[in-house]
Amino acid sequence: MDKEEIQDKTTSVEKKTLKESELNELITTKAQTVAEERMKELVEEQRKTLGDYAGDQLKEQIQDVLAKSNIKPDEKLEEADKKAKQFGSFSEFLGAVRNVSKFQKLDERLTYIDNTGKYIDVKTAGHMEEGTDSQGGFLVPEVYRADLRMIGLESAVVRPYATIIPPIKTDSVKIPYVNDTSHASNVFGGVSLTWTAEAGEKDATKPEFGQMELTPHKLAGVTHTSDELLKDSAIALEPLIKFMFGSAMNYFEDDAFLNGTGAGQPQGILNCNGLKKVTRNTLSHIYLEDLAEMYANMLPGSRDYGVWVVSPTAIPELIQMGTGNAAAASGKNLVYIDKVQDKLVWKIFGRPVIFSEKMPALGSEGDIGFFDLRYYIIFDRQPVTIDSSTHVAFTTDETAWRFVLRVDGQCWPASVITPRQSGAPVTSWSPFVILDNVTS
Repeated sequence: MDKEEIQDKTTSVEKKTLKESELNELITTKAQTVAEERMKELVEEQRKTLGDYAGDQLKEQIQDVLAKSNIKPDEKLEEADKKAKQFGSFSEFLGAVRNVSKFQKLDERLTYIDNTGKYIDVKTAGHMEEGTDSQGGFLVPEVYRADLRMIGLESAVVRPYATIIPPIKTDSVKIPYVNDTSHASNVFGGVSLTWTAEAGEKDATKPEFGQMELTPHKLAGVTHTSDELLKDSAIALEPLIKFMFGSAMNYFEDDAFLNGTGAGQPQGILNCNGLKKVTRNTLSHIYLEDLAEMYANMLPGSRDYGVWVVSPTAIPELIQMGTGNAAAASGKNLVYIDKVQDKLVWKIFGRPVIFSEKMPALGSEGDIGFFDLRYYIIFDRQPVTIDSSTHVAFTTDETAWRFVLRVDGQCWPASVITPRQSGAPVTSWSPFVILDNVTS
């Protein structure tokens, strides 16, 4: 339900439109409780495993850590969005941005964010001209930010499934997690229950908590549009900018969420410490045996939430996959198709398959992965900003447009988890499982 639908919704008795202040309060409350809601999900999963006592004990510990973290929404962002709502369209917003550099005409509905993430009201930014800041820009209004995201999300792998932390006041956010590495003698990093006699002494146990810190990294892009396009129709600029920025932003962001090193960019899933690697049956091939072992090594509570992310170079392997011996022997029974004219249903063990060129090629480590992307945390520190220049491409009669966003991403678990009773082929679990490039 979008904002307009919420505002139009009335009670059956009073027929009263939801007030703007009430709506903003709902939005603020939602922003404050994103981390708590994810924690509640974890607590419920853990309660099923440990029982009510351990679940309640863990919940108390989590609430204490969250209270001390003092996570609050970015109030200045909310204020800037209120002003930006006065723009009638994305085209009008883009026109106001271009007028700043072309005519030095400042629109009071604009909010400028400099290269440090500081908000600058245009009323006090009379000195600001094109070229004064190398990485700043004007905040894109909330409704149009959603449009930019939606265009790219159709091809994005990670963000549609990930846990998102909205913009908050600080430049970094610290997220608590349960440091659970082994169930050999306890769970949740230290919780152990014992069978005791009536009135017998109980051992005091408590879970071990860790803390992950997300510090935003800057992603910037530039494109050009002809001045003729603007003269002919400013409205035509809107779909062009939305498509170029929306698609490019999500493409490079998604690539970092999968392959990022963590140095000057988000840490990608393929470089996470908690990544589980399953040895391959045969080099440069993917067999049913490999998929079965990957599924078995997935965190048990994640098997119904996982998605398979596969390199397009592996499509022939999946289509020709057979039962029986893993070797590609003649006469094998195909598991994916009965007839070549049938439409393929891309699922593995009931979970969807996503093909992505961002995954390594067939035969490489990570050419196929099984991921519960709820455990990937994205921190959107700074929403998208846009700025323009009529001087960069002056000789070709073009306007340069630059977008900037600040974001970070990390995997939630710090390590794989050793089951209480482990043995080949399942020696550890993880919500992130890939096929290795080596054989057993």
